[in-house]
Amino acid sequence: MAPTPPRAHQTRRTPAGKAPQLTATASFCLFAAANLIAAFFSPIQDCDEVFNYWEPSHYLNHGYGLQTWEYSPEYAIRSWTYTGIHSLLIWLAMLPTQLLDFQRSKVAGFYFLRAVLAVTCAFCQTRMYSVIQRTFNARVATFFTIIMVISPGMYHAAPAYLPSSFAMYTTMLGFASFMDWSGGFMRTTQGITWIAVGSALGWPFAGALVLPWVAEDMIAGFRAGRIDLSFWRVLKGAGSALVLLATQTAIDSFFYRKLVCVPLNIVLYNVFSGGSRGPDIYGVEPWHFYIRNLALNFNIWFFLALAALPMVLIQHLIFEKSGPKRILMRSVVFVSPFYLWLAIFTVQPHKEERFMYPAYPALALNAALTFHLLLANFGSTDPRHLVSKIPPQVKLAIVGVPLLLSFNIGMLRTIGTLTAYSAPLNVYKPLFDPTVARPGDTVCLGKEWYRFPSSFNLPQGVRSKFIKSEFSGLLPGEFSQSGTGLGLFPGTWIIPPGMNDENKEDPGKYVDVDQCDFMVDSRLPGTSPTALEPDYIADTVHWETLKCVPFLDVSQTHILGRLVWIPDLPFIPDRLRRKWGAYSILRTCAQMHRIVSKGPSCVLSLRMVCHTNRVGYCFPRLVWKINHYRQHWRDPHIFGDCYRSNLTCTYVHTVNKGKHVARTAQHHCTKAHSKLNTTLKNTGIQPKAALYAFLLFITFIWLIITITRYLRAHKQNSRPNTPNLEKRSAFKAPERPLGVWPPSAFTRPPATPYPNWSLTSTKSLPYRPFRRGPKYNITMGLRTMPWDNWLELDNEYLKYHTLKASRLDMRGKKACQTDPRAHPAALELLSEFVSYLPQRYPSLFAATAVGMRNVATGEEFDVQALTRNGQVEDPMALCARMVQDDLAIMVEGEDGQYYLLAGAILLAGFWRLQDKFGMGLREIHTSGHVPGFEEKLERGMTNFFRRIQPENPVVRNNYFIQVDDQLAWSESIGSEDSEGIGWFSAEKNKAIHNHYFRSERQSLRRLPKTGGVVFTIRTYFHPITSIAQEPYVPGRLASAVRSWGDDVSRYKGKERYGDVLLEYLDAMHGKQVEEGVVREGGEEELENGYPF
Repeated sequence: MAPTPPRAHQTRRTPAGKAPQLTATASFCLFAAANLIAAFFSPIQDCDEVFNYWEPSHYLNHGYGLQTWEYSPEYAIRSWTYTGIHSLLIWLAMLPTQLLDFQRSKVAGFYFLRAVLAVTCAFCQTRMYSVIQRTFNARVATFFTIIMVISPGMYHAAPAYLPSSFAMYTTMLGFASFMDWSGGFMRTTQGITWIAVGSALGWPFAGALVLPWVAEDMIAGFRAGRIDLSFWRVLKGAGSALVLLATQTAIDSFFYRKLVCVPLNIVLYNVFSGGSRGPDIYGVEPWHFYIRNLALNFNIWFFLALAALPMVLIQHLIFEKSGPKRILMRSVVFVSPFYLWLAIFTVQPHKEERFMYPAYPALALNAALTFHLLLANFGSTDPRHLVSKIPPQVKLAIVGVPLLLSFNIGMLRTIGTLTAYSAPLNVYKPLFDPTVARPGDTVCLGKEWYRFPSSFNLPQGVRSKFIKSEFSGLLPGEFSQSGTGLGLFPGTWIIPPGMNDENKEDPGKYVDVDQCDFMVDSRLPGTSPTALEPDYIADTVHWETLKCVPFLDVSQTHILGRLVWIPDLPFIPDRLRRKWGAYSILRTCAQMHRIVSKGPSCVLSLRMVCHTNRVGYCFPRLVWKINHYRQHWRDPHIFGDCYRSNLTCTYVHTVNKGKHVARTAQHHCTKAHSKLNTTLKNTGIQPKAALYAFLLFITFIWLIITITRYLRAHKQNSRPNTPNLEKRSAFKAPERPLGVWPPSAFTRPPATPYPNWSLTSTKSLPYRPFRRGPKYNITMGLRTMPWDNWLELDNEYLKYHTLKASRLDMRGKKACQTDPRAHPAALELLSEFVSYLPQRYPSLFAATAVGMRNVATGEEFDVQALTRNGQVEDPMALCARMVQDDLAIMVEGEDGQYYLLAGAILLAGFWRLQDKFGMGLREIHTSGHVPGFEEKLERGMTNFFRRIQPENPVVRNNYFIQVDDQLAWSESIGSEDSEGIGWFSAEKNKAIHNHYFRSERQSLRRLPKTGGVVFTIRTYFHPITSIAQEPYVPGRLASAVRSWGDDVSRYKGKERYGDVLLEYLDAMHGKQVEEGVVREGGEEELENGYPF
């Protein structure tokens, strides 16, 4: 089933006015840039990320770290498989830096993993973007990109080392698989597998997002009578999930040293725990928590996402009443995951922001669809719609203002978060100076324990410890570091003391303040010190401040300043400005005394720790080494040793040269930095504010240009004339991968009723598609087709209908079948028929709630259940019963060739579907020995199939001579069930009353959603003796037959009937001339009337 996105009440634009769209590469760059900014600057939002994932990874990589009760083998509700994969990435990437003894390799590993997560998220976003572009259209995909890039929620979720973020990645891959109709038969299996990966390795509850897609597949399979295939796809996906779960269980059991199924333990704890256990003991929130949170993180897009389902229903039930209900079901499935997820977690008492991460892609998709629908209807230029009266400038303002407002709010909130709460990631930098901290030192955390950014931000060997604060719950302990003989990673399976799952405080987790070498503390004007949380920063007797970074004081800042970034500019009222506190890392005076006592070299180095001179901060270690060597050079004992060394002079020269280079570089950097600061200070500009404002300005300009280009591209409302498709068009078709059709937003214009059409009196059109000789041109003969003339019915309808019905019963799949790969295209064709026929022939067809009714035959067609009068049929069979045409659908394969994968060929006369089904375009023609195909037709035909667009239908005509009176199958070339058929078996020179003129009218059009190329083949069948009564026909037909070359003559069987036919036609032409019915040379004047 090919999804049909909501349609706009306008036609598709010309290539020259094509709306701008992003390539997959460009979208990846946008996603990656936004995510990498978040990875390097976004603060960690949740202490659960640090203590449950960063710390275990630190243990695996460095042998020590903090351990939560969830990792105790007694409870085992965290997966070592998930943590181990990330730890392995860090280890592999940081191995070179560790070998080189790079002092800050741990910090590099921290940011490396965040960058990997950011790029991984960008890849998943790009995959979903590409599928949305193919399944819906470029506009929906562009909106999806904008939402994902500018929304503050993604700046938190994209680089987070959390199972919910990992589940978000796999959810995007799963959704992409479910929506990707080019994925073929096993797309459901692929989607289940991806979401199973996120559920097993990440978060088990993410598996709920698979339910709408599986339900849709099962319902569709049931209605199509192929429920067995749906069960098979689901079971295969479930089998993949079980294999993954078994692998994970084996790995986790290895670490825990007992059989554990972590996803099961997570579900049991979170769902079936009660009383003093379970997630609710960590806090509960009101039902509207997620509404407020998502409104902050996605602003207007959240409300558009909530409006998706109502908008889809309005679109299908009001604006597109004739649209099939199957399309409505698909649309509901596409928008339902977000509602499902929001409902599930809204009713849970314990709520956290990260629980919404897996639904962020669904939110963005819903919002993009809603915005697309609003623009499609709001941008209508149909004079029947009131909105068409609104001037374009007003429309631009109405659309642009909310969009720009959303952009500004999103960016300002993101910048506000980055600037307000980044202190914990920056305050630990002085510890990496070798003169400040050394292995064995302790960094204590009191009231700031929950903002600790992990041991990756501490030098190797420096440990974090907790001191008592006002918090009275259970803090993390430490992974066991028991000695040898216990195997690999003993801390993963040794049961730690003092752990419980009831959040009961364990005094053993604290150390005394006297054991602290460093302290992390904050001083906020709106917070008063207590006995357990004294102001350590003010205690200058015992503590010295190493680094102090501004930190937002939420209690003193206006709500506007808490929500978005407010620049500290003079015209901003003081009550609206953000209020700041101090976030500091302190050192004990005893620690200071220890360093000073080591000698003057260390004292000289301490001046380099000053964090205010950020430009010169890159040099402290080099300067320390130079100072260190200089002091030792003055030591007579060291001098003697160096003097006795053969390398003394070279060494001294190198040290002095290095010292000079460092001094010079530092001098210039300091001077430049000082000058820049002075300039900015004189102009009243803050450096960070200037940088953020510049980035905001650039993005704002890009958004303005994009919207302007889009609106300009959609000014035209008329469809251009179809070019001659046998020649190369002046416009290139959009580039796309082979075998992939990006769904088009084009909608066929409504058909006007056929004037005075009657089932009994409307005669068939007199097609006579032959041209006078002497030259016979082999071409495709394509012409532009008016949309109203797509399907032609006449007073022979019931005759054709009866004959086709008997052929369906008699021939079955030999004459009508659909390959699973073409099933979506067949459904789209059925949908088009049900829409077109009641419009064009309202006296014969009537639209119903589930499809259409044939008034003449009493047949009821249900396009949702794929039934005729309650009996399930192939969609191509349903289509065949509605019209007089034969039908065929060509589908592009991955090699770029087109294959006949669906057809209802019941009246072909000279060829059988069973012989051609599944063949490529070339093989179809070469197997039938079509004259001139390889020399004259193949290249142009291949290009035509590749370039044809949904808005440019074409039509062509051809003709044959038949020497029997059977419309469905010409028995003169052999039995329909014979192995060998051909003109060789036809009786030669049969009497003229056995000669029939067989004319075909073929329409070709591209289905906009699935990209299948549809042939409708209407056959007109008349005795030669009948059409020869028409003026000029005998002479023109005789001239055309004589113009056939030898190859065309063989193909059309001229040798079997030519003598009799031409003799008769010549005689009839002479008679018409004699009677004055025609005049000599008059045939030339009729050539402009082709094909009549």
